[in-house]
Amino acid sequence: MEGRPTSRPPPAGAPHTTIVGVIADTHIGEFLDEIPAAAFHALAGCDLILHAGDLSDASVIPALERIAPVVAVHGDHDLPGAPRLPRRAVVTIGTTRIGLIHGKRRSTDALVVGVHAAAGRRLTFDAGRARAMARAFRHDQVDGVVFGHWHEALMDYVDGVLVFSPGAVCPWGSLQGDHAPRPGVAGAADRIVRRYRRQLGEQAMRPSVGRLVIDPHGLRAEVIPLERT
Repeated sequence: MEGRPTSRPPPAGAPHTTIVGVIADTHIGEFLDEIPAAAFHALAGCDLILHAGDLSDASVIPALERIAPVVAVHGDHDLPGAPRLPRRAVVTIGTTRIGLIHGKRRSTDALVVGVHAAAGRRLTFDAGRARAMARAFRHDQVDGVVFGHWHEALMDYVDGVLVFSPGAVCPWGSLQGDHAPRPGVAGAADRIVRRYRRQLGEQAMRPSVGRLVIDPHGLRAEVIPLERT
């Protein structure tokens, strides 16, 4: 899937720069009623917006399209009625190619969460997350990969490819809502995930979005923390 290389014309005499907004894990209709105003303010002025999954409601895309065109991928928390989205996309902006994926790794996710929850502290054995995201696009010759799912910002390089997660608009999931753990085995899983989320620390529990800057110097990323409401 190719994203439209839309951009505003740069000021006269200035090098061409494209600003790409990056957002993930909004969980609208599930844990949040709407996208926080702070997220719209942070993304204002972007030329294109990438949503890395778990949007979870169909209202998210038209809301973001009031700012800029949107390319989005399917997450693992999309609700009934959410738009049918691809599981991965490659967006071309000029000569820069960016892979977009949600980032769920099926059985690996459960192992990572379970081991961390049992240890009661942050471990380093999941350092391969960035490499796994880059590997998903190893045949696409991308310059960067954007992903979500883990509700935690990450910026790394794998063999020269920028791997970037902006964190989550709703990083805490149901931790601060009125959503009680589900009954039975599902409830046990909910409690384990909550323990894992809490041990990541306050910084990981703060909502955030991100930006990619594409200019003659290359591709760079930044995380934009949002005020928590």
